[in-house]
Amino acid sequence: MPSSGNAKQLAYLRRQVAHAPEAPGVYLMRDENKAVIYIGKAKDLRARLRTYFGGGGDGRFQIEYLLQRVASFETIVTQTESQAFLLERDLISKHKPRYNIRLKDDKAYLSIRIDESAEWPMLETVRRPENDGATYYGPFAFSTELRNVLEVIKKVVPLRSCSDSVLYNRQRPCLEFQIKRCCAPCCEPVSRDDYLELVQQAVAILQGKTKGVLSTLRQRMESASEGLRFEEAAAWRDRIEILEKFQSGHSLISFRGENRDVFGVVREGPHAALCALLVRNGRIAETKTFLLEDVRLADDELIESAVQQFYEGGREIPSEVLLPREIENASLLQAGLEARKGGKVEVACPQRGSKARLLSMAELNARHAFEGSRTLESRWTEVAASLAKIIGLKQMPRRVECVDISNFQGSDTVGALVTFFDGVAEKGAYRRYKVAQEGKPNDFASIYEVVSRRLRRGAEENDLPDLLVIDGGAGQLSMALKAREDTGVSVDIVALAKMRTEGEVLSQEISRKPERLFIPGREESLPLDEGDPVTRFLARIRDEVHRFVITFHRESRSRRVFRSVLDTVSGVSPESRTRLLRHFKSIEAIGEAELQEVARVGRMPEALAKKLKSKLKREE
Repeated sequence: MPSSGNAKQLAYLRRQVAHAPEAPGVYLMRDENKAVIYIGKAKDLRARLRTYFGGGGDGRFQIEYLLQRVASFETIVTQTESQAFLLERDLISKHKPRYNIRLKDDKAYLSIRIDESAEWPMLETVRRPENDGATYYGPFAFSTELRNVLEVIKKVVPLRSCSDSVLYNRQRPCLEFQIKRCCAPCCEPVSRDDYLELVQQAVAILQGKTKGVLSTLRQRMESASEGLRFEEAAAWRDRIEILEKFQSGHSLISFRGENRDVFGVVREGPHAALCALLVRNGRIAETKTFLLEDVRLADDELIESAVQQFYEGGREIPSEVLLPREIENASLLQAGLEARKGGKVEVACPQRGSKARLLSMAELNARHAFEGSRTLESRWTEVAASLAKIIGLKQMPRRVECVDISNFQGSDTVGALVTFFDGVAEKGAYRRYKVAQEGKPNDFASIYEVVSRRLRRGAEENDLPDLLVIDGGAGQLSMALKAREDTGVSVDIVALAKMRTEGEVLSQEISRKPERLFIPGREESLPLDEGDPVTRFLARIRDEVHRFVITFHRESRSRRVFRSVLDTVSGVSPESRTRLLRHFKSIEAIGEAELQEVARVGRMPEALAKKLKSKLKREE
């Protein structure tokens, strides 16, 4: 393991591991000169990195020497393990890390090649795609994955699988034709247009677009059935069933050796993260991640400015740039990049297909970088500072509690309180209250009772919140303030509710109720911005107390509804009550049963069973 001189650096790396993404991907370890010295893949990046920096290594001999040289690491998140498998190999080939094993067998992964310009196109498996005008699909990380795809296509689309030399020299159809896996263009009268239609069906399956193929097959099955060609209809039916069972799940990318840069952006208030995936020759070659603070631009301006700055300093500009959203000045951005490149550049925002999947991957990496760079503590500090400014608190709150009331037509009134500390739920401090308001549906009085009880106990135990949030409007807030005044306890209190003002209702312009904050001393409630972190935190704590109080209310009602005379007999345990009801099915049946049987079923002394039956008789 690293020497004591590296202890400080190792402690820093361990802290970084705590914020690594829990997702599949690739990790790159760098030395103090920023050179990549090791690359690995993982199903869970955080768990994998912990095996290195958790104190015991992962058992491999070279890890001891590796950890002595690691100064930093970075991660690239992928959507699947297969993508991580491919990306790892590409990056190892590019960086040639010192501590990675490099095998002599450097075969490329298999891809599917289709040359649609050929007279009778076929599906071919190749290892090295070339820029020859053909279309390539893949690459496939595992040969079994490729075989499964080809097997489905063979059963559904009868394309030829023989070489050109066999095709042009056959005298009669082969076995593939007999088992209906080839239409035999070598010997049978097949038109090229019909054959090319089959090729398009195969391409659609490779791209995961099976809906259109299924529609065509169903039409042909129905046509054959209507023409009383039942064997042919059955053959079409079998192909439909095979295709319906097939779920590709593969992120197949058309391989034409494209170069493109893909941008993903994640933003939260004034903070943002930008990730650029650099795709070269159809494969992800590199990722660049940038953290942006105090961003005051609109989203469109942020993307435009970030892309422009990314290509400053002579960075290579590819022929295609993919953006995470449509921006107003896309044409101007494209013109600027073309002028800088001296050639054609396409700026696009694809909504589907392989390019859209690349955008999703870029956004995924940006999100993990964003979340990993900002700890929960730093995020809460910003929320607490904004909350203190909005409400007018003297200091930033750390302990925030929220109160809610629940009842059913005035009965079974209960209250609940949840606690968040530094923005994180502290479930051990949650509290439930039975409210003495039976038959009187009065939320205001219930709020007064719960807040009074909470403040009195908090004063006695020196355990008061920095801020108390009431779920409700001005009326609920006024009762909470009265409870504070009567108990003589000094605590900041506000209320939160979803509501519209009279002007908003009359205007009929707002379809959703905005969150409104009721602050003591303010005549009007304060509307909150839906996307603001403060609003999200207040809504989260309010939703949590609502969930908690509703659960408690349901439990209370259930206990009252199902309470029976059995509960009023001292000495009868809950287990005995359950056994008696399960066996006799009703209170009446227990009263009519023999004394010895009640004692046996309830597993109780006969004296207790006699006491129980006497109680039941009096209740009749």
